[in-house]
Amino acid sequence: MNITDTNKKNTLSWLWLLALTVISTYVNLFLSFFNMQKSLFISIVLFIVFLKGQQIIDVFMELKQAPKLWRRLLMAYVILLPIIIGLIYLV
Repeated sequence: MNITDTNKKNTLSWLWLLALTVISTYVNLFLSFFNMQKSLFISIVLFIVFLKGQQIIDVFMELKQAPKLWRRLLMAYVILLPIIIGLIYLV
């Protein structure tokens, strides 16, 4: 992969992270407008946290090409942390 492809991939990933940040900001407004439950808000935001963590691990840390152990360890963190936080707030 040449430098131009890498820059394009990083830029698209960065834009995706920005879009997820904006979405997570407006989820609360959207859900409060329709009087939805707070648990739905927490679940959506934690899912966005997972998506952003996965993107950072794969693209910016470049662990997609790293040894599987390192990627799995960090992905476990990205999966388990939102689950634990969700259990704290939703139970």
